Amino acid sequence: MIPPQQQRRRWPLARVVLLVIGVVAIFVATYVIVGHNWGSPGSAAACETGEPMVTARGIIGSEKEQYFADPRVVQRLACAGLTVSTDSRGSREMLDALRRPGNGYDFAFPSSTATADKISSDLHVPDRIPLFSSPMAVATFKPIVDVLTRAGMIQTAADGSQVLDIAALLDAARKGVTWNQLPGNTEYPVRKTVLLSTTDPQDSNSAIMYLSIASQVSNHDAVVTTPEQVQAVLPDLCRLVFDQGTKPETSQVLFNSYLVDGMGRIPMALIYEAQYITHAPGQQPALPPDSVLLFPRPTVYSRHTLIPLTDAGRRVGEALRDDPELVRLAAEHGFRPEHPTTDTVSTRKPPLDVVEPPSFEALETMLDALEPTPENARRCAK
Repeated sequence: MIPPQQQRRRWPLARVVLLVIGVVAIFVATYVIVGHNWGSPGSAAACETGEPMVTARGIIGSEKEQYFADPRVVQRLACAGLTVSTDSRGSREMLDALRRPGNGYDFAFPSSTATADKISSDLHVPDRIPLFSSPMAVATFKPIVDVLTRAGMIQTAADGSQVLDIAALLDAARKGVTWNQLPGNTEYPVRKTVLLSTTDPQDSNSAIMYLSIASQVSNHDAVVTTPEQVQAVLPDLCRLVFDQGTKPETSQVLFNSYLVDGMGRIPMALIYEAQYITHAPGQQPALPPDSVLLFPRPTVYSRHTLIPLTDAGRRVGEALRDDPELVRLAAEHGFRPEHPTTDTVSTRKPPLDVVEPPSFEALETMLDALEPTPENARRCAK
């Protein structure tokens, strides 16, 4: 048994030892937590440049809104000394906004090569920074796939994937085929024309991409290049566009209608591949349990090229191109980076049958002819 005198001498030593152990534990925990954060790619300390913050304002396509709103993207851009704000516009609205003097934009980030070409030409900006792309795709439902497969409009491609045959769809539109006329259709026997739902081409790039696809199919699988060819394909384009009735202004609104209203209203929707594959599980509104993603055949890549209008805009483009974390986040948002890293090489199969869009001038001629005026409506009704 330890004498009371020795106990009194040992207790202070025990307290000292416990205190030292506690201090060391706190120090180690702080080092691990803070040190981990300092070394993480997305943390401010990991990428402090010492440069003053620069504000940049851009005009973008609506399909990139979620990417720029992602807090991780915002933080990573801040690491590069950039505070970025964006306005989303359709392709034609984007051009109108950029033509206004004193618009205050540092960069334009359209969703197609044709619009990027036009912006570069009109504003005399030679610099272009290609960043990523997304093929156009079709969001639909399993019962619709069954009906259209029996009708020969959905086929199996050489790589085993199912594709929506735009030539067959166009032929059905010419004949005014309705869903209830398709053979053996008990899944969706409604009295409306078999059409692919799109956005309004007067407002949205995704519908303009549909014009690119359909015009080439109608032009015997050749890109439309002349005014005569535009006039020749217009009757087909009229059916595909005017017969839809009212159309949403943006691809995000169309995709939300597909999610919320379902097969009854939107049996097939032309969207960006990125919108579908990055719709997170549990996100509301949720993907329907019988949802299916197809590629149209042919399809077209929507290529996202940043046009820097100021030095601040150029810094944004270079950061989005060169920063591995921003490239990774673009891939996470469903885009296919133009300069992928080892972490962002897509495991998704690229579509087999891809066409290139016509020139901006050819597309503008189509859009003028498809503008919902009484004269155009009468001409398309013939």
